Amino acid sequence: MRQVTCCSERIEELFNVRPRGIWLAERVWEPTHPSIIKKAGLEYLVVDDYHFVKAGLEKDELGGYYTTEDQGDLIKIFPGNEALRYLIPFKPVESFEEYMLGIRNGFFRRGNAAIYGDDGEKFGVWPGTRKWVFEDGWLERFFEAIERNLDWIRPSTLGGYLDHEEPVGHTYLPNTSYMEMGEWALPAGASRDYMRLIEELGRLGETGGRLRRFLQGGTWRNFLAKYPESNWMHKRMLMVSSRLKKASRGKAGLDEAERRLYRAQCNDAYWHGVFGGLYLPHLRTAVYENLILAEDAALEGPGKGVEISAADLDADNHEEVIVRSSDLSAFLSPFNGGALFELDYRPRGVNLQNTLTRYQEGYHYKLEASGNGDENNGAKSIHEMVKVKEEGLLNYLKYDRNRRASFIDHFLDEGLTLDEFYSHAYRELGDFAWKKYEKELFPGKVVMQRSASALGAAHTVKKTLSIDGGNALVMEYEVGGGAAMEKGGLFGVELNLILPGCDGPACWYESNVDLVSDGIGLGSRGRAEGIESLRLVDSWKGVAVSVEIDRPATLLRYPVHTVSLSEGGFEKIYQGSCLLFLFPPGSGPLRLSFRLAVEGLSR
Repeated sequence: MRQVTCCSERIEELFNVRPRGIWLAERVWEPTHPSIIKKAGLEYLVVDDYHFVKAGLEKDELGGYYTTEDQGDLIKIFPGNEALRYLIPFKPVESFEEYMLGIRNGFFRRGNAAIYGDDGEKFGVWPGTRKWVFEDGWLERFFEAIERNLDWIRPSTLGGYLDHEEPVGHTYLPNTSYMEMGEWALPAGASRDYMRLIEELGRLGETGGRLRRFLQGGTWRNFLAKYPESNWMHKRMLMVSSRLKKASRGKAGLDEAERRLYRAQCNDAYWHGVFGGLYLPHLRTAVYENLILAEDAALEGPGKGVEISAADLDADNHEEVIVRSSDLSAFLSPFNGGALFELDYRPRGVNLQNTLTRYQEGYHYKLEASGNGDENNGAKSIHEMVKVKEEGLLNYLKYDRNRRASFIDHFLDEGLTLDEFYSHAYRELGDFAWKKYEKELFPGKVVMQRSASALGAAHTVKKTLSIDGGNALVMEYEVGGGAAMEKGGLFGVELNLILPGCDGPACWYESNVDLVSDGIGLGSRGRAEGIESLRLVDSWKGVAVSVEIDRPATLLRYPVHTVSLSEGGFEKIYQGSCLLFLFPPGSGPLRLSFRLAVEGLSR
């Protein structure tokens, strides 16, 4: 709520007018919103008429605003007209005039207002709209049409309409957003079925329309279940918010920390639909940068020594372990293989684990049939377009078994190839990856251990995490299996890391062995023997991470690419670099030590 009041204060400061209404992000409505909106000093908002249809109202009852409430807090809600949302600016102006004539001739049983509120990006930002709206003259013709018909089209602000018109009814809206959001929020299989069902209903004409109004997709919060990375980012935001509330209000820098929290609450990075959203690394990077720096202000800057604690941070009923030093914050999940899934370099506000899993999406089935389509009849809505930004994307449709993280433990075939690991076409010969490890917390270190079957015999993997010098994690492994380790197979430790510059020209690998033949950019892939040190450098952000091992390893590395939709069409996006360090068996326990150090560079 404070974010809303801050925005209202800023608008009043700039324009000397206090806002009365709110634009609800992505029109995501929940029944408790009226209390929040009312307490923020606002009285109205616009959502889609789709919301009202879901409440059982007919389209011809949506010619004015309704009242609603929560706990007695009353607000007014306007139904944004779906037909206008698709007419403006995507269809010829004559289609708009024809629709408005229908309203003039008595379409609505309640009220007589055509209510419109939509995203400004449709007027020049979405692909094809700049030419259509401006260069081809759509916008000019649109305003000319309104001016030509001012005898019966009377433009009004929403606030002005409230001041002169009574509500047309009282209603309670269900938990929903616009129809497409309901499709996107569903799991991949359900999303695909939902899309196909909508297409089938469209072929049924009027009957399909009657059925469609009762068809419900997912709700926005489903994204937190669909994408664990989104859920974790959301819970980290709540964690930082809670810390700021408890921090001393008079402390220097806290106001800026509060602003950083609000920036991190920008919704775009937490979900994905036909736009990039969660799939865009720079959005996630910005969220984490603001969260990390805001949290540092609440923590009163770098602490002394090493702090270790455990709590269920992501609401999955399992405790995560938090390890903090002067420069680092590390978050581990003993329940999920003892993996590291957030590593913050606090001085620069960088999360080096800001990777994304290769998920199957409900729209992937469209990729084979994608094309530019017919663009001669106006600008297409973003929801109507299926484009491909580059050739060969089908080759990148690979799906991960589990979430991307670091210090994932594998037992693998000796003959494992890079292509097999990249495609997840390999056999897991142990029961350790993403399985529960027992944890013990000690001063300055965390011990995680699991005993299970691997390579046909009982094995134990014990790993101990500690901090070295404030800016380095040390993970020490002891893999015990006795003589079974000599029967073949490899022990592998998988890391997944990402730098803010991603696979751009300012980022590269450095190593104790020659990687040039395979390429040194973070978008390169290859196999290398005798690796003892590997450094990932981002000269743009001024940060580097070094991986040092106390014995030579075989390294398999590849860039993690997802295939997703954005307003420009299907595209592949770099989501990090996967590094698999392989170690041959030997007699007795296998002991390894990884040192992962982060440093700031001059820029």
